[in-house]
Amino acid sequence: MRDEVSSEMRARLISNRNGKLTVDQWKDMVTEPLTILLLLLAPLVIVMGPRLAAFSIRGWIIVLLVGTTLLSVPLIFRAWRYARAAIHFEKLYAGDHPSPAVLFWRPCVLYTDKGTEVRFTKRLAPVVALRPNHAYIVYYLRDSGQHVLLSLAPAEHPDAERWQPSPAFHERFARRTDR
Repeated sequence: MRDEVSSEMRARLISNRNGKLTVDQWKDMVTEPLTILLLLLAPLVIVMGPRLAAFSIRGWIIVLLVGTTLLSVPLIFRAWRYARAAIHFEKLYAGDHPSPAVLFWRPCVLYTDKGTEVRFTKRLAPVVALRPNHAYIVYYLRDSGQHVLLSLAPAEHPDAERWQPSPAFHERFARRTDR
């Protein structure tokens, strides 16, 4: 039987079990709005581009300072927010018909042991083929009423015990949720 947990997922599980985001997860969460912001600014650059050629050096400096500020302010606020975000851990179950891995754009849907649906609209974990009706250990964030999948692994995997939350995870969780 081939190992279902990739080396990338293993690294994410090890980091998440200590209540921390990996560097890649943190960068993805912080820079997420940057793409949208740059797409929204593209028409402005196209319209204003010919007019910018007439700017003096002083005008270019002002434009660069304003642009840098517009791009960095959202990044700073998001960095501050996610540096203090609590990572959640839960044992969840795949449904009878989980989405195939090739349909990566569909949200990952898992269920609690009571049957409550947990829909992961964002994913910071590699796409994994879920087996129907199997248990998974899952680390995730709650962000603006949505769930963000950080990492998951089959609960019956031989290394699953190593990926359970550490004492540092529980300390961080209590500190970040004021419990």
